[in-house]
Amino acid sequence: MTRDGSERPLYQRLAWFAGLWLAGVATLFVIASIIRWAIL
Repeated sequence: MTRDGSERPLYQRLAWFAGLWLAGVATLFVIASIIRWAIL
């Protein structure tokens, strides 16, 4: 826990993490949909 001026509020870090997680889930969902469509 160092104070180097780069620490952000907790909600901002949580929002960034949630956005990154949603982007990963969306990417996996799109890839799965493409594979399913290709098989069908």
